[in-house]
Amino acid sequence: MRTDLLNAFGAGVAANDGTVAACFNPRHGIRVIHEGNLYEFVICFECYSAKWFKNGVRNHGFLTTGLPQPKFDRALRGAGIKLPEPAR
Repeated sequence: MRTDLLNAFGAGVAANDGTVAACFNPRHGIRVIHEGNLYEFVICFECYSAKWFKNGVRNHGFLTTGLPQPKFDRALRGAGIKLPEPAR
């Protein structure tokens, strides 16, 4: 599951063509521990923006697409987490 989410997220980042909006209402995130460091990614699939933190320190944001969202939503539903209402 984790590998699928990371792969989907990476594919979404690679597929972004520069499209972005300005809302940043993050409803998804992923946390990874790699080589003793904590990486946290906060994702807004509405505007295709993501921000990331390494050990709690914010770094430059980057863009993604909406392609990974269905996999993230399935993982959350599978864990019994109610999804928020879509933004209007």
